[in-house]
Amino acid sequence: MASTGSTVITASKHLTPGAGDLFTELSVAAYLAADGAVDVTAAVYDDVTGRTSLYRPGTAEETASIMKVDILAMLLAQDQAGGQPLTATDQALAQSMIQESDNDDAQSLWDEEGGAPAVQRFDAAADLTQTTPDAAGYWGLSTTTAANQVQLLRTLAYPNDVLTSPSQRYELELMSHVDADETWGVSAGPGADATVALKNGWLPLGSGGWQVNSIGYVNGDARNYVIAVLTDGGTEANGIATIEELSGFIWRELAPSSS
Repeated sequence: MASTGSTVITASKHLTPGAGDLFTELSVAAYLAADGAVDVTAAVYDDVTGRTSLYRPGTAEETASIMKVDILAMLLAQDQAGGQPLTATDQALAQSMIQESDNDDAQSLWDEEGGAPAVQRFDAAADLTQTTPDAAGYWGLSTTTAANQVQLLRTLAYPNDVLTSPSQRYELELMSHVDADETWGVSAGPGADATVALKNGWLPLGSGGWQVNSIGYVNGDARNYVIAVLTDGGTEANGIATIEELSGFIWRELAPSSS
């Protein structure tokens, strides 16, 4: 596994100090040290404490289908600016793009909203400074960091000046009802009463192995957080297993009794 490191930062717009870096907690650190199947980078923002923990900060990965969350957020921001709701056609495209991970519909919305330059403008407004939409139009080959994906999720889940509450609710509702065969990833660990809004991405890499990513918002059982786990280098099954194990550890570490 590549060299690793972790850090903790105070989340912007939140002033309450938190408990510390989740990735240095003994159970989490031990798991990460032992898991050599894939390379991992991850981030968690805990809204209960207002803290963000980062594992291997600055490590850029290909987005695969998690880019679809960014594509829809850009579309919603455009429609907000124009004072118009999404058209029925765009709603249908958005639903299949997020819930079924339909690539053709993602391409249609990417092209409609202006491609990489338009998404880059939205990313700048949302403070996604480490995300690069693919200039050639292959949106799944865009690059990002776990920290930026957590920032994107915060734009969807918590009050901000970029997306309105109706826009946030719309996208999170779609992410809360992805098709059953796509409910793996950061949904692992949270209890049955928790709400999980997620998007996954997976892509065979030209260099060998797979890019497997999962991002999401988790709320319930006295937890409220957003999480992004990006993996590369192993099999698709390796990536999924690593994400789900790490997600379970994070859920348990954020239990009220552990704070």
